[in-house]
Amino acid sequence: MDRDLISAVIPVFNAEAFLAETVASILDQDYRPLEVIVVDDGSSDGSLAVAEKLRPAVRVLHQANAGPAAARNRGIEVAQGRYLAFSDADDLWAPGRLSRQYGVLQREPRLDMVLGLTRMHYQPGVDHAVRFRSEEEAIALFSFGAGLFRREIFERVGLLSEDLRNAEDADWFMRAREKGAEWLIENSIAQTYRRHGANMTGHLPRAKLEVFRVLARAAARQREGGKDPVRYDRLSDRREGKT
Repeated sequence: MDRDLISAVIPVFNAEAFLAETVASILDQDYRPLEVIVVDDGSSDGSLAVAEKLRPAVRVLHQANAGPAAARNRGIEVAQGRYLAFSDADDLWAPGRLSRQYGVLQREPRLDMVLGLTRMHYQPGVDHAVRFRSEEEAIALFSFGAGLFRREIFERVGLLSEDLRNAEDADWFMRAREKGAEWLIENSIAQTYRRHGANMTGHLPRAKLEVFRVLARAAARQREGGKDPVRYDRLSDRREGKT
């Protein structure tokens, strides 16, 4: 049976040390057909050169630095797949996650997306102050890198907010919840999040400020809509194995 094309989008900014391994973890997936799109977001290191060496296995785009949301959006716009997946340029996909998540969406056509779990991995020398989980624990996060998405959900919810650089994922998932998106959290690891000194999410003061902006926007949308408040206290009302 023919399977649908999946497009994997990787926004890249100064990830020269990690990019090749990240792409390898995607190309090593047992799912085909698969399109891999690397969007270099104005890197000042050798990231673009690394990406170019990976042709023709990957498509490579380059833009002036505009942030991860803008890079993901550009990837979404050029992607040809019916389904979309994402990875940060320094993370790793778990083997077999793409076939598994595709199977979930085929079995449950009412789902807009399926999210897996994230395993944390701390690179040597990372400050213990930023260790918010054990490496032995897999957790559910608002993470594009842990999910597989039907293209149509981006038409309903819209693309990512490009003025946000640290909380664009939380903002999008909140808007998806407001639009009535349906998703499932599967109890399997989808990605390894590599924590190192240069992570974008390491900029805690700026990230916290953006979270307040995201919450204020959500409150404003609810006031304007005049509807009952949407609950944001849980990632999803459904987990694998539960109804």
